[in-house]
Parts: sequence; structure tokens; C-alpha cells
Amino acid sequence: MNKFSQELFSLFLESPKIDTHEHLLPPEQFAESPDILFAVLERSYLSWILSGTTGKSFDLTREELLSQLRNIPASSFYRYLIRAFQFMYEFRDDSLTWENWENLSRQIRENYEKGDMVKRWLSSRLNVQKIILDRYWVVGDFQVDRKIFSPVLRLDPFFFGYNRETRDHDGQSPYFYADREGIKVETFDEYLSLMDHIFQKGIKERVSALKFAIAYDRGLSFKQVTREKAEVAFYRAAGEETPEEIVNFQDFIFHYSFQKAEELGLPIQIHTGPGKAFQTAPSLLGPILEEYRAVKVSLFHGGFPWVGEPGAMALFYPHLYLDLVWLPLLSPTFSRLALREWLETTGGSRIMMGGDSWNVEGAVGSLLFNLETIAQVLGEMVETGYLSMADAQEIGKMILWDNPEEFFASSLE
Repeated sequence: MNKFSQELFSLFLESPKIDTHEHLLPPEQFAESPDILFAVLERSYLSWILSGTTGKSFDLTREELLSQLRNIPASSFYRYLIRAFQFMYEFRDDSLTWENWENLSRQIRENYEKGDMVKRWLSSRLNVQKIILDRYWVVGDFQVDRKIFSPVLRLDPFFFGYNRETRDHDGQSPYFYADREGIKVETFDEYLSLMDHIFQKGIKERVSALKFAIAYDRGLSFKQVTREKAEVAFYRAAGEETPEEIVNFQDFIFHYSFQKAEELGLPIQIHTGPGKAFQTAPSLLGPILEEYRAVKVSLFHGGFPWVGEPGAMALFYPHLYLDLVWLPLLSPTFSRLALREWLETTGGSRIMMGGDSWNVEGAVGSLLFNLETIAQVLGEMVETGYLSMADAQEIGKMILWDNPEEFFASSLE
């Protein structure tokens, strides 16, 4: 970093922030593990590079894990964790080894035993005032600590409600919610009523947004479909739906959700970039942005690797927001490239950032990567004379606070 970037990073580190996206699990899930460092690493993006992009666990011994880490020293999915350990636990090394494992694990456990990791590290140390929480593993449960968290309504399971046996990529089904609420669903009308029920519950519970990660299950091209075509898959016997019938059902549900978002005044967050067969470029959502201009939409992850698309789209759609979330972990280089373009096309408005992690260590490392990206890009713009230092500081404030506050609006009151 140049001197301007260093000064900006120090400022941004202390500035109030809204973290637009996390999956934070209960800390007990890590504290109860006999090897807490292993548990933290297992619920990180290391599993994605070591076990495949949908990997949920290593299925490795500690020795095997350390051996594999020696093959990926430059991976950003590794570096962000080292960055977190250095920041939180005074970890002095640049890699994990058999020799430093036990000491680091002991420090992590001592921190967990002190309690309230979120408050101490995210709220106090990084000055995160609000975290938008996506608890995708519990359909329709919005019970969170409102002093720091604000929940989203994850809608992916509802794309798979054409039968009771099908699950989304996280193993979820809308019928888990229906059974828990005691709601009978036998007709397509009743299925849409189930959706209306969870929307109304979300409004009552003041959810921050609707969230789609459907890109992990299918592409992001959604055509307009009649209700008659959509319900065909619903009335098929389980397993007898054709691919076309399933697509019709899902396309209808996507548009129905946007219609409800417009009616209820809810913004929408959409995962773009990595996903099913890489049919997940942001530009595929162009027709949706054309049609639903009253709905605020946030595109996640810069559409990596199509990072040139979101900034161009933001020029034409003033209701489109761009979220750096996860992009600095996917590729720090691409995150800087994307942010520079976004700043030039939006002027600094409608840009946000989030951590997208399951534990506090991951969130800290991710947020630090985000702040370093923002500081480096703005610092370079100051150094070349493109921006004044005052403007760079103001843009940082916009990204960290003003823009997400505008996007989430009333839910943060």
C-alpha cells in the first residue's frame, strides 16, 4: 500500500460499518470441538479449494491437511485465514505448521471461553454496527440478537417445492417450514399461500432483504412463465417432472418473489458468479432489472469472473447495488479491478461490502481483505490525482455505511 492507502486503511478500520452478509454459526459449534483450530478451518473456504467448491468438510486428518496446505501457499482462501489469525491472536507465522498448531489452537480456545466473540472482535475491534445474517440452514427462522444482527429471508428452498422429496444445494425444503408452522400444502394455490405466509412473517420479523443463492442449483436466466405452465411440475408424481417443467416452475417462483418484493418494499440480494455450470453471469439478470425497476437489487461477489459486467449494468439501472462480498477472497486482484470500475461508473454510490463467513475468524479475515481492497484502490486514485483525500475518505464512508443503510433502509431502524 502507498501512504494514502495506509492512512485510509487505518481510518476504515475504525469507521462504523454495516456488514451486508454473514452465515455465522453458533460459537458453541466450534468451542465444543476437541480441535478448535481444525473446526474453524473446516468451516472456511479452505474446504472449497481442498474438497471442491461444495465441500462441507475436509475428511482429512490434521497431518493430511497440513500437507495439502503446503501445495496452496498463495491461495486467497488460505491467506485470509492467516490474516485473521495474525490480527486476532498475534500469530507471527505466515503458514500453519505442526509446530505452531497447538499454540494457535490454545489461543483460539481461550478467546472462545471468554465469550461473545462477535461483540469483542466484530463489534468492538472492527466497529461493525450491524450484520446482515443469512441462516440458510433454518427455513423461516428469524430469531437473532437484534442488537447486532438483522436476518434475511433465504428463498432457495422454494424453487424445489414442486415435490416433497427434492432439496436445494443446502439440503433444505419449503415443506420443513410448512410442517413446522402446521400449514397444509396440497395444491399449487396452497403452495403460493405458503410463500405468502413466509413473506408476511418476514415482514413482521423485519427481515432486511430477500436472498437468492439459486445460482448454485441452476443458471440465472429466468423467463416469464404462465401460472398454468408453472403448476405442471407441482402436480407430477415425484421424480416424473421433466427438466423443462422444473425450469418453468422455478422461473415462475423467481418472478413471483420479485413481485412480492415490489409489493412489500423488500430489497433483494442475489449470488452471481460461481455457480451451476457457470451459467451465472450478472448480465443474465438484465431482463429482470428492466422489468422490476422499483425493486432494489444487490449483486453479490462482483459476478466473478465476469467482474466487468456489474459496473456497466449499474450505469443503466439506478436500483442496482454492487456488493464486494466474497470477491476479495475469490481473487484480491479481481476485487481491486472490479472496485476501480465500480467507483468510476457509480461515483461511489451503491457499493457495499460483507464478510460471507461461518465463524468470527473467517469474518474478520474477510472484512480485512475488503478494507484493504477499498483502501488500496482509493489510495491509488488519490496518488494519481484522480481523487482528493477528502473525497476518498467520504467514499469509504459511503461504502461502509451510507450505501448499505440506504439499501436496507427501514429494517435497520
